[in-house]
Amino acid sequence: MARVINNSFISGISGKVGRDLLFKTWKNGNTYLYQRPKKPAKQSPQQKANRMKFQMAAFFAKSMMNDPLKKAEYWEKAKQLKLPNAYTAAITEYMRNPEITQIELLDYQGNEGDEIKIKVAKKDFEVETVEVIILDAQGKVLESGKAERKNRRGDWIYSALESSDLGVRITVRAMDRVGNWREKTLKRI
Repeated sequence: MARVINNSFISGISGKVGRDLLFKTWKNGNTYLYQRPKKPAKQSPQQKANRMKFQMAAFFAKSMMNDPLKKAEYWEKAKQLKLPNAYTAAITEYMRNPEITQIELLDYQGNEGDEIKIKVAKKDFEVETVEVIILDAQGKVLESGKAERKNRRGDWIYSALESSDLGVRITVRAMDRVGNWREKTLKRI
C-alpha cells in the first residue's frame, strides 16, 4: 500500500483507477494507493456459510437500529464491550452462538421432580431459553419442556414432569434471542 504525499493532483481522491488500482482517502486526510484485492475463484462451503451468516447479521443489526429501545440497549452493550457503536454490538450478538457447557444428571433418577442441571454460556450476551427433551430407547419423546433460569451466570434447572425409564436419551437445546441455538444429547444407560 503506497501513501500519496503532497500531490495536489490526486489529493483527496478515492475510488478505482483502471482494473487493479484503488485510491482511498482516510478521515485523517491521508490518501493511499493499493492494489485491488482479488476475490477467490472458488469459495469453500464454510466460506459461503460464513458470508451468509454475516449478511444475516447485518440485516438483523439494521432492523435493531430501527427500534429506538433496542438501539439504546445495544449502545449500552457497546459501551460495556468497548465497541464503536450499537450496530457493531448487534452484529456481535448475532455472530456469537450459545454453548452448552455442562449437563449434570446426578440428581436425575427418572422420577417425577428429579432435576437436570444445565450450564450454558454465550460470551457477553445471555441465553434466552433452554429446552429439555427426554426420549426413550426407541426415540419416542417421553416428555419435554423448558428449563428455569437459576441465575445470570448460566445455570438452568429442569424438573422432570413424570417418571420414566432410565434407559433414555436427554437432549438439551439452548437458544438466544437472535435465534441461534445449540443442541447436546446425552445417553443415560
